[in-house]
This record gives sequence, C-alpha cells and structure tokens, in this order.
Amino acid sequence: MAKKKKSLNIHDALSKIKECISLLPGEDEKQRIGQDIHDMITELDTLRNNINNLPDESEQRQLSHSIHTLVSFLDSLNSKPYLADTILPKVKKVVKAKPGSINIDDLLKHLEALPTDQLMSELSKHKKNTLLELSSRLNITANSKQTKDVLVDKIFKLGFANKRGYDLLSDR
Repeated sequence: MAKKKKSLNIHDALSKIKECISLLPGEDEKQRIGQDIHDMITELDTLRNNINNLPDESEQRQLSHSIHTLVSFLDSLNSKPYLADTILPKVKKVVKAKPGSINIDDLLKHLEALPTDQLMSELSKHKKNTLLELSSRLNITANSKQTKDVLVDKIFKLGFANKRGYDLLSDR
C-alpha cells in the first residue's frame, strides 16, 4: 500500500507563512530582547570576575595561618598586662560637658515670682548642689548630707512660705 501524497495547496501554505510572520517580534521587542541579553552578559562577566577574585587554596592556608598567629598573640597578652596596655590602650569614657552653672540670683528672682503652689515642683527640678547654694543665699542652715527632698522642703518652708506668711500678716 502506497501512501497517498497530499496535494500541495499553495494558497494554504502562503496563509500559514503569513500567520507565522505576524508572530515575529517587532523592532521594539528586538531591541528589548537585545538589551536583556546584553544585561545578562554583563552580570555573568561580573560573576566571573568575582569568582576569579576568590582566594585559591594557598591563599586560604596563608590566611588561616595568619588568623591562628594573631589569636595566639592576643591570648599571650593576658599574661603580659603592660604589653597589652601599650599595644591596646584602654578607651577613655567620654565625659559629658557640664552645663553652665545656674545663676542663683536669677533663680531666686524666678522662684519669688512663682505662686506658692508651684514652688515645690520647681525646686525639685534643680540639682542638690544648686539647692545647697540657694539655701546658703537664703541663710538656711543645710549641709551636703541632707537629701534633696529635705533641702527642697527646708527652702520651701523657711525661705518662701514663712516669708510670704509674715508679709501677709504685716500687710506688705
């Protein structure tokens, strides 16, 4: 049995070729694909260069030996504190700059202008050294062994509340 040959229909063949031609990429797609291929080649070149920069076996052995030598040296510094201080000086802590000292006269004027109910809270905002200076300015007996709260209480009662009470009684 012989196979039947299909008759070649030129019209069908041309229509199929025409369909295939319409599926081919346009100029924009060709340029985009060409740029993508170029970007891939660039990335592969970068990858090849990075792989070539990796150390070989002899460099790895040298690096491992160097690390071992450095660790041994640093371990030996534990038994030699003077050498350790010379080679690895201690890092000094950064000391915060002290803010400018408070002018006691200005503070006293500020406190005298405040109402009595705000004085305690305002006094408690200041440091103990400032409160000691303020108490000496107001002729209040105080020492550095007293707590901050005791100083605030003394300054409030003896320096301001009593004085304001006397002023009210004498109609000043």
